[in-house]
Amino acid sequence: MKVYSFRTNKEDRDIEEFLEGLNGDRSQYIKNALRFYRDFGVKIEKIEAILEKLEQSGIKAQIPPQPVEPELVTESETSNDEKILLESLEDILSL
Repeated sequence: MKVYSFRTNKEDRDIEEFLEGLNGDRSQYIKNALRFYRDFGVKIEKIEAILEKLEQSGIKAQIPPQPVEPELVTESETSNDEKILLESLEDILSL
């Protein structure tokens, strides 16, 4: 099994503080972070590029006005909302 290591510099104080604050296995956290970056780094960059283009084009999200009285949400509506949210996240991650 290969061993990889890295050194931190003076400007990496934020990384040092974060790693020092971790409870448990730091190496597992770093491996998970690298896997996440490998799997989602390009997708996140694409999302950022799309958002930047939208901001530059002047398109702004229209937020509907909030109702004065809160509506009662039934359990079936909640599960439907969760389903829509999950589908939206899957769409974003598949960019």
